[in-house]
Amino acid sequence: MPANSKSIVFDKMQQVAFFESPVGAYEIKADDDGITSINLKGEKLEATEENKKLDPNSRSTRHLKECIAWMNAYFSNSPMQKVKVPSLNVQEYEISKPFCCKVWKILTDRVKPGETVTYGELANMAGNPKGARAVGMAMRTNPIPIIVPCHRVVKSGGGLGNYSSYNGVVTKKWLLQHEKAII
Repeated sequence: MPANSKSIVFDKMQQVAFFESPVGAYEIKADDDGITSINLKGEKLEATEENKKLDPNSRSTRHLKECIAWMNAYFSNSPMQKVKVPSLNVQEYEISKPFCCKVWKILTDRVKPGETVTYGELANMAGNPKGARAVGMAMRTNPIPIIVPCHRVVKSGGGLGNYSSYNGVVTKKWLLQHEKAII
């Protein structure tokens, strides 16, 4: 595991790893089916006595390592097409938030680094031309920001819009500028 990542066992079914980035520390959670959440904590996270090595026999470890490799490539300006996108697990949202899941998939598949899309355009791509506010809700509830790139969704009037991660619009602007550099 790279030097800028640390891990601890979260519970028997889910594990967590931390990734230090230029915008702050990310907490990444995974279970056997994939990455379940990514949360930008902001502050630098130091290893504690509680930190343990990831369980080498767990499938969640594979997902965490894939995610860390993806994030290393993303933040080091490496070509992203050469890095496997980690498996995501949004099963808990598929029944309660099917529109959100549809929007997240479309955003991930169709809006590439260096590109942006408006809330209205994304709603139209999802088959709901009047659903810009629903897209905003999907972005606000996105459990896996950066891989599901909600920072690429902007206001139709040219403004950046909101970003519900640490440091808000400052982080969103940094990520968008960074992606312009890695195309």
